[in-house]
Amino acid sequence: MDEQQQAAGEKRVQDMLITPLEALGLARPSTLTKAQFAVMLSELRQKLAYLTPGSLAVLRDWVEAHPGGRDKDRFPIGLKILNKARAIQPPESGPSPLMLKVFGHALGQEALAGGWAPELLRYLRGAREWPGRYTVTQIRNEADGAVRRMADIEMRLGRGDRLSLEDESFRVHRSEALQKCREITDQAQRGAAA
Repeated sequence: MDEQQQAAGEKRVQDMLITPLEALGLARPSTLTKAQFAVMLSELRQKLAYLTPGSLAVLRDWVEAHPGGRDKDRFPIGLKILNKARAIQPPESGPSPLMLKVFGHALGQEALAGGWAPELLRYLRGAREWPGRYTVTQIRNEADGAVRRMADIEMRLGRGDRLSLEDESFRVHRSEALQKCREITDQAQRGAAA
């Protein structure tokens, strides 16, 4: 998102989310000072700038239905609003620095070679931390069925067998997920070389 798009998005968040909620009488959370509330609203404008007008309307409806405070007359804390916004419309962004590090590391190479990179990527998106040995084992175990199924599908294709619609759909989605992981690896390697 370039600077102009970011500015337009922040204005959209102010006009479609914050101003209407303030007009309804929602006040700052009692745990925040005025300065902290101003910072929270600024962060919300910045981090929610990617939302479409439709998603902002859905988020505004959710905040109206789930106000904070004992008397239900306050803004929910920013983190709750951000988490709900991610559930409504996940941000479309490139890989995080953590994803680049993991896929640039031997662990990422091993995951790609073993076919379990999509599960590793899913873990990184959710947990947002480097996986430990036990977690890597769990990720591999979770991926085992998909890896075996993909190998079986490829073997049947190699023999010239016809695939069911379900298997073809699985193959396409799995191939796209693996390609996305390869692209992250390529980006990590380009970044390391620069």
